[in-house]
Amino acid sequence: MPSDARMLIAVRVVVVTTLLLSALIIQYTVVIVLPIEYIYATAAVTYGLTLLYIGVGQVLRSRKINLAIQFAGDLMVETMLVYFTGALDSPFSFLYLVSIITASMMLYRRGGLLAASGAAILYGGLGVLLVYHLIPLPEQSWIVPTFLWSTTRLYLIIATNFAGFYATAFLTSYISEKLQKTSEELDEKGRIVAALRALNQNVVESIPSGLITLSPEGIVSFVNPAGCQILITESRSVIGRHVAELGFFRDEEWDEALRTLQSESVVRIEKNNFRVADEDRSLGYALTPLYTLEGTASGYTLIFQDLTDMKKLEAELRLKDRMAAVGELSAGIAHEIRNPLAAIAGSVQVLRKSNALSQQEQRLMSIILKESDRLNKTIADFLRFVRPQDRRPAEFDIAASLSETLDLLANSPELRPDHRIERRIAPPSFTLVGDADQIRQVFWNLARNAFQAMPHGGLLGVSTEVSAEVYRICFTDSGRGMSEVDVRRLFQPFRTNFPTGTGLGMAISYRIVQAHGGNIEVASRPGIGTTITVSLPRRVVSESRGFEVAQRSA
Repeated sequence: MPSDARMLIAVRVVVVTTLLLSALIIQYTVVIVLPIEYIYATAAVTYGLTLLYIGVGQVLRSRKINLAIQFAGDLMVETMLVYFTGALDSPFSFLYLVSIITASMMLYRRGGLLAASGAAILYGGLGVLLVYHLIPLPEQSWIVPTFLWSTTRLYLIIATNFAGFYATAFLTSYISEKLQKTSEELDEKGRIVAALRALNQNVVESIPSGLITLSPEGIVSFVNPAGCQILITESRSVIGRHVAELGFFRDEEWDEALRTLQSESVVRIEKNNFRVADEDRSLGYALTPLYTLEGTASGYTLIFQDLTDMKKLEAELRLKDRMAAVGELSAGIAHEIRNPLAAIAGSVQVLRKSNALSQQEQRLMSIILKESDRLNKTIADFLRFVRPQDRRPAEFDIAASLSETLDLLANSPELRPDHRIERRIAPPSFTLVGDADQIRQVFWNLARNAFQAMPHGGLLGVSTEVSAEVYRICFTDSGRGMSEVDVRRLFQPFRTNFPTGTGLGMAISYRIVQAHGGNIEVASRPGIGTTITVSLPRRVVSESRGFEVAQRSA
């Protein structure tokens, strides 16, 4: 049974029960004689019809049919009550209007007109039957008729009630339809507002940038999930705190930002030393005013992004551009230097064979040849950097190659007695595709640099890690470490932190790893040590064969 049909049944039972109790109270407390037996009969019929409505509602699920049956029953009961309580002069004739109003509200114009027509037919028919004595007038000791009914009076009363019935039906149905239309529009607008609110919520929660809303005093009132992720915190730890406590502004910077917003629409700031969970990150953020729909200021919005990875990419791009520019400019110069250098070395070797040279001159000639060889080696390394050899990719055991390089280094004169090497190479054998000689050169350069960073001895730890995508090799030394400036310039050519270095070893290593599709990451702190991590992809594209070679673990 429809819900409004059940509601109508409940209201009807309450009204009839109230009417019955009121009649009883009046009958026994006030000296007025009422046709109490007729009221009992009406109540009994109403209760009986209520049971019938409930049964019909269990069989028929149609809302309109259920309501129509109930309204028809109500009109019949109302007609019976009117008949027993004074016919056309009955005080209960107003109940017709109640049924018409209810039908108009639930079934709108058609239901209201049908109810008005039913009331008109029943009320008018009752009057005709009584005037023409087709049915008897019940004995009513409580009603004293002032005059006899006439045809003219009958028609006047019927016409007046008909007009009231239909006017009520039209007016109530019109208002009900307007209310229904307004309700539907409100529901539609409510759905649109809910959809917009949900969309706005999804946008705020889905954007990768952090978003914080601030009160006019700078107190955090909202932070989105991306903001919590960037700050590595939870919303309850942020909301209610002043923005200065989060590290975005110092007190004087916050006051300066507010003064700037009085003349500008946005304040943009970048911080490279923003502290997040014991780590310095690079954050960029913008502060803008927040307004209500009426245009009044209600606070501020702070939008921020983690620029750490972007800064690293920018540094890598700058390094690549610088290296390319240096290579293009210097390759020709290196060749021009190398040619006369070869002539100088050859001439010195010829002069050195002369018997007319003194011992001092012979020593000077040896120094010239030694320095010429050193300069020639430097030029050769530089040319290898600016014009690297073509890779010859092939399958090779990178773990075995790393172990062999460390064995050679352990037996080289560069290793001091107070230097130690700790290896954690697992698995002991792993196959990749690449140029084995170039990768070995990378290992050699990184290990030698680590020992040079420990002039007074120390520990070099070499470990490997295998993931689904990359093979990582970590070189960790306990040396003097590097500052942020030294880390940024580590891979730049001719930039060295050691007195005997040429500044090309790390640049060449960087170029080789990049050519293999990998990357090098550096983490260092002055006085503590340095960790350099080489990541090589397990899947690389072979330039010589032109197809993808899949790596496999041994």
